[in-house]
Amino acid sequence: MELLPQSREALDEYVTTSVDDMEGLLRVIEGWAVRSVPDCVALSVTLLDEDLTFTLVDRAATDAPRHDEGRDDSRDETRDAGARPAAVHPLDELDWADTARERAFGAIASTVCLPVVEHGRAVLNIDLYASTAYAFRDRIDGLVEALGAWQAGAVTNADLGFETLRRAQEAPERMREQRLVDVAVGLVAARMAVTTDMAAVLLSEAAERAGVSESEAACVARVLLA
Repeated sequence: MELLPQSREALDEYVTTSVDDMEGLLRVIEGWAVRSVPDCVALSVTLLDEDLTFTLVDRAATDAPRHDEGRDDSRDETRDAGARPAAVHPLDELDWADTARERAFGAIASTVCLPVVEHGRAVLNIDLYASTAYAFRDRIDGLVEALGAWQAGAVTNADLGFETLRRAQEAPERMREQRLVDVAVGLVAARMAVTTDMAAVLLSEAAERAGVSESEAACVARVLLA
């Protein structure tokens, strides 16, 4: 799999104490995933505290034409050609998944999200994407054990639209905005003689009152304080 260009850009600037080697972590997860699920074509890791997503993707697979190889047509075997289909229950999981696949991204036909929990709180999400509908069947337990994830929190087919790709594409801009906020918080804290936590609250409240984002408020704060 290839590292998304925006993920490469974000990793080049990414500094944190929570993960020493983010790209190394992505590659380790990739190794486990492709060995356990040969049809895995993409994966994303989201750091929840930083709200940053990094993505690896098999371009050849995800750019390929869609196909219906994984659809379960056996559900229609009891319906006559001229018969009216039975009403679908709104919570019917298989029908929901089939509908979602019609709107899915590229060749992605199934997904699983595995949260990783430390000291009682989720710290990151691992999202895996496969090109066939039943790629993760009977494999989630093995993935949970290999990746150190929280089994009860595993969710399947929740991101057939590959939303983590969009978030990964936005990661560099999010990092730039966060740097603006961090600098403004430091300036506010120094000028007003308050803690950085209090300065962050003041900046957030100012942004809310003005109806702008925190990064926009940070730009204004930096200009005013300069």
